[in-house]
Amino acid sequence: MRVILCALALFCGGLIAADVSVNLSGTAPGNFSNKLQDTDVEVARFVLQASGGSVSIDSITIHYTNATAAASAFPLVKLFYDANGNGTFEAGEQVGNSQAAGAGPTADSLLFTPAMALSVPTALRNLQVRVDIGTSGALYGEQFRFRIDAAGSIALTNGGDTVSGTFPVQGNFLTIRHSENRIQPGTGNPATVRTLNLGSSNVGALHFLVESLVGTLPGELVGIDLVSISVNVTLATAAQIPAIERVTLWQDDGDGAFEPGSGEVQILQRTPADIGKWNPSGNVITVVFDGTPISTLADIPAGGIRTFWVGLHFGDTPCTCDVSVVPSGIVGALGANADFMQTVPASVAGAVINTQKKKSSPKVDEADGEGGCSTEGSSSLLVLAAVLVAVLLPLQRKLRTRSDT
Repeated sequence: MRVILCALALFCGGLIAADVSVNLSGTAPGNFSNKLQDTDVEVARFVLQASGGSVSIDSITIHYTNATAAASAFPLVKLFYDANGNGTFEAGEQVGNSQAAGAGPTADSLLFTPAMALSVPTALRNLQVRVDIGTSGALYGEQFRFRIDAAGSIALTNGGDTVSGTFPVQGNFLTIRHSENRIQPGTGNPATVRTLNLGSSNVGALHFLVESLVGTLPGELVGIDLVSISVNVTLATAAQIPAIERVTLWQDDGDGAFEPGSGEVQILQRTPADIGKWNPSGNVITVVFDGTPISTLADIPAGGIRTFWVGLHFGDTPCTCDVSVVPSGIVGALGANADFMQTVPASVAGAVINTQKKKSSPKVDEADGEGGCSTEGSSSLLVLAAVLVAVLLPLQRKLRTRSDT
C-alpha cells in the first residue's frame, strides 16, 4: 500500500505546475556609453527564479532595439546562464552559440537553444547578455537596448509550467561613443558685475574648462581631440554690437587668475574682420575659434581637463554684456555623436560687464587765505603790486626832477 501511495505521490508531483519569474537584475549595468571594438560587454542581466519546483527551459529569445544599426554594431551576441549560482559566468555556462545580430529568427531577435535544457531552481539564478562591438564610425551616437520581450520568449520543457514577470523585461541603454565630455565653470570665473571704462582691453570675461570623462563601466572611453570652440558675447541691445572690438581665447596656466602676456598663453583672437568666425545675430556675437591653433592643442585624455580664458577688448561704444559657452560650442574631431558633450550644465557664463565713459576728476576746492581770499589770489596781487612799483617809481622820480627845476 505504501509503495502505491509513494508512486501516486510521485506521479501527482510531476503534474504540479511550477513557475519561473523573470526580472531585471539589480546588478544590470545602468545606461552607459561604450567605445567601438570592445569585447564581452555586458548589456543586460536578468534574474530567473522558480517557484513550486524547478523549471526546465528549452530556449530563450532575446530582442533588441535599433535592429538596422545592431546588425553592424554587434558581430557577436552571447548568452550566459549562471547554473551553479556562484555569481560568475564561465565559458562552460554559455547558452548555445554566439550569434551575430540580425541572424534571426527576426531582424530584432536572436534565439538561443542550449545543448540541454536549463534547470532553474527555487534559488536565484542570473542570465547575462554580452556583446562584441563593431568597428564602424557610423555607429557613433546609436543607442541600443536588450530585453526579454514576453513570457513566450522563454520556451519551457514542461507544458504545464509557466513564465511570469512584468514584460518586456528590459536592460538599460547602451550608446556607442568615442568620448563623453562636459563644460564646467573655472575657479576664476567672474562672479560679480563690473563697470569698466570705454576702451578697456584684455578684460578676463569667462573662465571655463572642458573635461573629458572616464567612461561609465564597462567600457572606458577615449578622450576628445578639440577642433572648434565657440563662445557667445551677449549684449543688451543689437546697437551695442560695435562695442566689442576683439575676443581672445587663452589657455590658463593653471592658477585660475587672468594674466594675459605673463601667465596665460594666447591661442587665437578674432575681430569683426574674420568673416565666418565673427557672427553677429541680433544682440549676440558668436565667435568661432578653430583651425590650426585649436587642432594643435594636445588631446584631452579620458579623465583630463583643459582650462580656458576668454578676454574682451572694448571700443568707444558704451555697452552691457556677458560671455558664455554652451556644450554644443565644443566640437571634437569625430563630431558631436562621437565626442559627446553632456547637456548639463546647459551653459557656463561670466558675470555682466558694463562699460562707460571715463568720469572727469573732480576739482579740488581752493584753500581760503586771510580775509577770505585764496592763496592763489594773494600771489597774483603781489605780482601786480611789483609791476606797479616798477612803473610808478621812475615816473615819480621824473616828476620830482621837474619840480626842482
